[in-house]
Amino acid sequence: MKIVQQIDFSSVLFDTLFGLILFFCLDSFLEIKGILPFIFYLFSIVILVHWWLNFKSADDAFGEEVTNSAIDLVFGIIYVILIEYIILNAKLFAVTTATWFLISLLAIDLIWALIWRYIGRWNTTDKEKIKRMEKELDHCILVNSAATAVFIFLVIMAQFLPLPFYIAGFIVLYIIFIIATFKTKIIDLRIF
Repeated sequence: MKIVQQIDFSSVLFDTLFGLILFFCLDSFLEIKGILPFIFYLFSIVILVHWWLNFKSADDAFGEEVTNSAIDLVFGIIYVILIEYIILNAKLFAVTTATWFLISLLAIDLIWALIWRYIGRWNTTDKEKIKRMEKELDHCILVNSAATAVFIFLVIMAQFLPLPFYIAGFIVLYIIFIIATFKTKIIDLRIF
């Protein structure tokens, strides 16, 4: 019974933290002035929800393999802090700073996947489950590596792009990232 409560704690903690961030985000809409800042801030909430789905999907895919891990808890807290900074910078309309925090988030997720793929130890002996988890980690490594590279390129190009084009590029690239997480089954959510 003790182990189940520890596993539940991690899931409940992150559900609560994501819910609180979302709650406080909705309160800030009245403070946003201008259409571009509003669009960018609104999209930062899309990022929050997407990462919440990532968390829930990881819980489903890996279960007790990672949820009762102290290192997973530490990584989860880092994720939440970085997501909060993305949203805070989006609220201030500091678009390149928000992008750097997004790049940091992607890099941390890449490190998490590399650790579990090549260093972490699985508790299960079920070869089929291990194969499925390793395939998901491989997808995560590939998608996060590509996304990190393109967002770094976007920040480098920021000095040459007008702000509306930068924001449009940011949104389009992140939507492609979302689609990639669904196509590779990192997030296994169906429309119906």
